[in-house]
Amino acid sequence: MKLTNIRKLSAALLTSALLASSAVAIAPAANAAVACSTADGVETCSGKLKNGAAFAIKMPSNFQGTMFYWNHGIRTSYTVPGTTLVRPSGLEELTPYSTSAKSDVTTYMLNMGLGVASYDGVTNNLYGWNAADRVAMLKELIDTTKAKYPKISKNVVYGSSMAGAIINPFVEKYPKLVDAVGIMSGVSPSVGQSLKSACDLFYIMSVFADPTIKGCPAFYGTGPTGFQVATGELQKIGALLRGWQADFGAKPLAYPAALAGGPIPQRSMLLLAGLIVGIPAKSAHMDGISTSTLVPEQSINATVAILENTIESAATGVLAGHSVAQVIGAGFYDNTKTDYSKLLTDADAARYNLGLSGDDGINAMLRVLAAAPRVTGNAATIKKLENLDRAKFTSTKPYVLMANEADRLVFSGNQARTADKLNAAFKKRLAAAKGKSVKPISNVTSIYAFTPARYTKYLATGAPDLAAAPAESGVGHQDFTVQQMQAWINMLAFAAEFGPLSAEEVSTFTAGTPYLNTDPGWRPSELKYNK
Repeated sequence: MKLTNIRKLSAALLTSALLASSAVAIAPAANAAVACSTADGVETCSGKLKNGAAFAIKMPSNFQGTMFYWNHGIRTSYTVPGTTLVRPSGLEELTPYSTSAKSDVTTYMLNMGLGVASYDGVTNNLYGWNAADRVAMLKELIDTTKAKYPKISKNVVYGSSMAGAIINPFVEKYPKLVDAVGIMSGVSPSVGQSLKSACDLFYIMSVFADPTIKGCPAFYGTGPTGFQVATGELQKIGALLRGWQADFGAKPLAYPAALAGGPIPQRSMLLLAGLIVGIPAKSAHMDGISTSTLVPEQSINATVAILENTIESAATGVLAGHSVAQVIGAGFYDNTKTDYSKLLTDADAARYNLGLSGDDGINAMLRVLAAAPRVTGNAATIKKLENLDRAKFTSTKPYVLMANEADRLVFSGNQARTADKLNAAFKKRLAAAKGKSVKPISNVTSIYAFTPARYTKYLATGAPDLAAAPAESGVGHQDFTVQQMQAWINMLAFAAEFGPLSAEEVSTFTAGTPYLNTDPGWRPSELKYNK
């Protein structure tokens, strides 16, 4: 039988195995270094890493040899009442969790004979941007788990969001500890590229909507007081958005003086800001195309989508910006050389022309941005940001990447960048193998969860129903259907055992899973800053 057929058969068998619970056997004895107990054929262990952070391990009695190590995303050290910024009370995720489905995949993974482990990413009683510390914490978790369970033969390192800045450097530093890599909705390091777009959002709002907004230059203070100052900037954005939600930004611009009271409505500025920054023009409730009496044009639907996405996008910018400043210092944002006209693509200017108040409106707003006073950063700090969590993307380990089409927090262009970097390294290996009998193969699988074509619901008044059930796929951050998460786990388990997946194998694993796009030629919106 050909190797491809053997792999295809294995993929089918593995997929089938995931659908059935395995028999329960006696769990192994507990290791003295951790506290363990056994129930329903699963040994559950807990303990503390050297720095005091909690970790947990679940080992099924039907263990097949592959261990999964989960890395959660960024967390806040300080709770801000009335927002999504809430400090964790400890280890929250053992495996990927979907907010909309209110489910993780722990039981599913244990039933298929996979071991699972995770840790609480806290150092010195603080969360934030501690990616460098977490590389060491992940190493300790793997060492501890392997010492307790010598029967582990394969390791899958996977995670979401900020974990992209942990896992990529980890894989390059400790290649012998990794057999497959999974990144879900992940940042492509350095986070500075995404962070600059977040800072642009605050800057544009300060020019057109509230001159008191300082944005990223206010994100450097330490401790709870410094974080309170940073979140004060978020509250200013929130106040603007609440006002626009009431009338969909129909009032004319109030700032600057040159445009105040003129024909350009505030929603045109919000749409321009979203397109320049890269905020998705689809949201939990707005599909970017459906219309009604109050939303008569597709670009207005997209504007409401950006309105819905902006507050959480801004909140993430505050959390990441303040956290990063604690690592590298103040002055990481500089837009003195930014040409905002180049960040608005010709395609977006044409597609959303009416919502942007036509060519005249676009040109007027871009002229204002070109003339507005700029923010000067600190060159040394900016250089530190460029090098933060730097990865070479030269690993040959199999990667399986998954992102939502319209992720409002970590834009899906991050995944495209990671895939591009890995594929560029593969092409160099391929060129170096010219004339050799054995050729390297691509080690990247990149899939995206699409939204339904139409899903906006309208009230009898013609207003969009923003309290309705959200789109079932493609929106949100680290928020996938259970079936999509299971398909991702299946591919990672297979890759750990057999190596990089072929296109045929990816199709086998994703067949029957709604909204998963596996076309390697499809691309999301690109990051606005992409080095």
